[in-house]
Amino acid sequence: MQPQPNIPRVTYTPKLATYMRKKGWSHIAIEHASACGCCVDLSEVATRFVDDAAADKLRAKGCVELRGELGSVLVARGMEYDNSVELGLRSFFGAKDITVHGIRSWSL
Repeated sequence: MQPQPNIPRVTYTPKLATYMRKKGWSHIAIEHASACGCCVDLSEVATRFVDDAAADKLRAKGCVELRGELGSVLVARGMEYDNSVELGLRSFFGAKDITVHGIRSWSL
């Protein structure tokens, strides 16, 4: 029998849950965003809402699919996550941004 991978518990803040229900979103993609320069390489977590067609494309690429209370969270391969993941929503000059606690690009 193969060992089960560590499957984190995914929770949404009430603000994010309300927004997703209002807009009809059911999938969130969490990916790497990397900037390479002459002096430093930087890797950050990038998040976005995706529709069913984009979610299917991400699944075909081999993303890790976590189940949340409102749908799926598609995490790019190679990312690290804790036992508990919390997703939230913040607004910056009217633009919505998904916050993530418990998933990171990499760690030392």
